[in-house]
Amino acid sequence: MTTAQIEAFLEPTRQATLLRTNADGTANGATVWFDWDGSSVRMFSMASAPKVRGLQRDPRISLLVSNELHEPPAWVRFDGTAVLDWDDDTVSLAVDTLAPRYWDLSNPETAAVVEQWRATPSDAMVTIRLELDRIATYAP
Repeated sequence: MTTAQIEAFLEPTRQATLLRTNADGTANGATVWFDWDGSSVRMFSMASAPKVRGLQRDPRISLLVSNELHEPPAWVRFDGTAVLDWDDDTVSLAVDTLAPRYWDLSNPETAAVVEQWRATPSDAMVTIRLELDRIATYAP
């Protein structure tokens, strides 16, 4: 894909799969929300999540963003190293950037979760920033 095609593919809201390796060498994948600003990828997690411990052990990751069922086969994969950032921006990333993109915040249940995140101490959440080594793509 060209840069323009990658941007067009990533423009709609899509979930991604964060791929990493477990301590025993097996593969591990977790569905995540992500933010792509044209040059960097950010995600967030609760700091106590198993994926955070795994990334501290081995920060090599890939993030796979794939087509929806009604679309032709296509994907974008970001490969690189996870950098864990514990700072006040994580709550903003979760609450102000990603939640409105992925959830209907007029729904009282999802709005309540977002308010819990807003009240979360900043060190209880972590931003996962992907330092890119390469972007791989597929489209017919």
